[in-house]
Amino acid sequence: MVKLLVVFVWASVSFSGALQAENSVKASRLGDSVFRDVWHAILDKAGIEAEMIAATRDIRRDMFARGELVLDCCSVPAWRSRPEEVAAQLWSEPFFYTADHLILHKDRTYDLPNPLDLRSYRVGVVQGFAYAEDTLFGEKVIRPSLADVFQSVVNEEADLTIANHQEFWRRQKLAPKPLVLGPVYHELALMARVHNSRPDLLARVNEAIRELKNTGQITILTGARIRDVSEAE
Repeated sequence: MVKLLVVFVWASVSFSGALQAENSVKASRLGDSVFRDVWHAILDKAGIEAEMIAATRDIRRDMFARGELVLDCCSVPAWRSRPEEVAAQLWSEPFFYTADHLILHKDRTYDLPNPLDLRSYRVGVVQGFAYAEDTLFGEKVIRPSLADVFQSVVNEEADLTIANHQEFWRRQKLAPKPLVLGPVYHELALMARVHNSRPDLLARVNEAIRELKNTGQITILTGARIRDVSEAE
């Protein structure tokens, strides 16, 4: 009887610990991102009930590196290349292919023979973002959000900025600005990140991505988000 009791108590504690670990998963809250609903769908399909953490991108990057944030979306390895990030992150399979474009003021003329070489321009950048060839930027005009960066170009505080075309078109529908989509800056395959303290979650995230891609849900959700002008978070 004593042995059975010990085994029962041990099993109960182990189950409770596992449940607590699952319930303590923290994930990035994307807020106004065009891929917000896709990220939620990935987590739901994976059966992960995460606590969604709202914070600026630079704070989320630091939290992930410290293991305080376990799941993050949506990035590419070139954007998350700090040594502490590389040591901590496990990348999912790509879930969406897109391209970053230069975002230009519609009333200006630009000389851009090489879209990667922006040394002659003030480039609006989002605090906490990393960019493919940022050593070839001129002055960096740093703002806390993509909306603020777009406005910096409108106000002529920055000459141009960079964003994927899905984000650009959604924001133009929400709040039209005198901006135009310029040449392609960088092609990307967007992925999610799993902290290496929870490698068990990676297979679940990947399986969810495969299922959502096979059913076309990622394309459907992204398209619906672009068309949604009911909220400007």
